[in-house]
Amino acid sequence: MNGIHDMGGMDGFGKVQPRDSEVFHEDWEKQVFVANRLVRTPSLNEGRSAESMNPVDYLGWGYFGRSLHSLEGKVLRHGLVTEEELNNPEGRLARVEGFEVIRAEEVEARFQTRRGSRIKIDVPPRFQVNDRVMVKNEHPRGHTRCPRYFRGHQGQVHRDRGVWSFPDRLAHGLGDKPQHCYSVRFTATELWGSRADPRDVVYADLFEDYLEGNPG
Repeated sequence: MNGIHDMGGMDGFGKVQPRDSEVFHEDWEKQVFVANRLVRTPSLNEGRSAESMNPVDYLGWGYFGRSLHSLEGKVLRHGLVTEEELNNPEGRLARVEGFEVIRAEEVEARFQTRRGSRIKIDVPPRFQVNDRVMVKNEHPRGHTRCPRYFRGHQGQVHRDRGVWSFPDRLAHGLGDKPQHCYSVRFTATELWGSRADPRDVVYADLFEDYLEGNPG
């Protein structure tokens, strides 16, 4: 999806300004963080609904505001709450069958056991180190991890990162589609033209489905 969240594809925002070291600035932010970790769905990527937010809201709500938006969408989709319950925070939630209730004393252990996206299965790689590749110039309507400024450009495989679940499918509940992810090396001049410093290079971790082989 092309949207306001794609920081790598946006112009006009100026330099990144460092923030203070405080992670949480208000108590509700801590609650949103914990709730997102404990409302477990088949994939972390399923919570990417913030990407479809109104751009003004996306920029104005802050990190935890966007996280709350994603959490609300997730619990509604899975039937954990109703619209009425969500809009009545003082009310008592109905018990939902088929979902495990986590007790307070179990929280710390659950934080240590969350499943990652790396998969330990044998999938043959399509590309090898030093292969020349082209990033497909595609613009998907859903979630993607391929920044716009790499699309349509040539690079060279620097390292094979192993086999991972494909986030573009996981975000929509379509399964893992295991595949290799590669660190791909791009020259700055390839990405930004002759005015870029020819000594500079950029490395990007890109999934196989984003790449084509043997560019001309």
